[in-house]
Amino acid sequence: MNEDPRMPEPSDVIECDEHGSQETTFVCQHLVQSLRDGRPVGFFVSRDADRPRPDAWCAACEEKVQSTGGEWTDESEAFAGVTLLCGACYDQARALWEEALRQHPH
Repeated sequence: MNEDPRMPEPSDVIECDEHGSQETTFVCQHLVQSLRDGRPVGFFVSRDADRPRPDAWCAACEEKVQSTGGEWTDESEAFAGVTLLCGACYDQARALWEEALRQHPH
């Protein structure tokens, strides 16, 4: 169960133009942009382990959250611009980051 009452539950289905009927997921606007431009921006997920595709955000959003002691604030949420994304698009965004890590391990 999602503990943040401001974040909708991703139990619904979305109709994606590219992937058809998919599970809904929630990600920051920067992950959506990374799908458009192919530029990996990081991939952080919530600790909501009971969902296969927990809410996700990029490295810039993670920096904002960490600057406030690890808490989401109105400012960090506005910066994130949380967006609805289909499950297959979510998987592509995660794969883009995983591929970048394989090519350039830290």
